[in-house]
Amino acid sequence: MNHEEMMEIAEQREAMNAKKLEIKKQFDEWFGELEGYTLRYERFWDDFDQAKNKNDYKLMVKWMRIAYEMGYYACESKINGETK
Repeated sequence: MNHEEMMEIAEQREAMNAKKLEIKKQFDEWFGELEGYTLRYERFWDDFDQAKNKNDYKLMVKWMRIAYEMGYYACESKINGETK
């Protein structure tokens, strides 16, 4: 492998790492948004504690599925130029 190939691979890795950091930042911002009267992460951890105590993780899967759908529709509306 020559120097140019190594530099190209390094640039690709940097770009991937930058994208991962951007996605993490976007998730953290979304997770910390106000939803109703509480922040999403507050609701998540409250539901998580309830699920843990009941040993019922189906509740967590349901929470994550709904959160994913909300994020999907929020992105879709931004792409289509709709407001929040």
